[in-house]
Amino acid sequence: MDAVLVHIKHAPARETVLDANGKIIGVIERQRHARRLVARNAQGAVVGIYDERSRLTRDARGQIVGTTNLLAALLWRGR
Repeated sequence: MDAVLVHIKHAPARETVLDANGKIIGVIERQRHARRLVARNAQGAVVGIYDERSRLTRDARGQIVGTTNLLAALLWRGR
């Protein structure tokens, strides 16, 4: 009997966002159970949250900024 190996690959829990010079401008963290992504700038402050259920991106003040994942744009805007 042959064995079958199944490898399930999950998205990383934390992705570092770098500029063209390799400088860290922020990170995007996946909160799997809450089904949302949180963007933090290089100082660790939250700049935005993307909710995968509603497909809404909100800025640090809670204002809706779009109906898709715009976290990378929020990180670049706050540079």
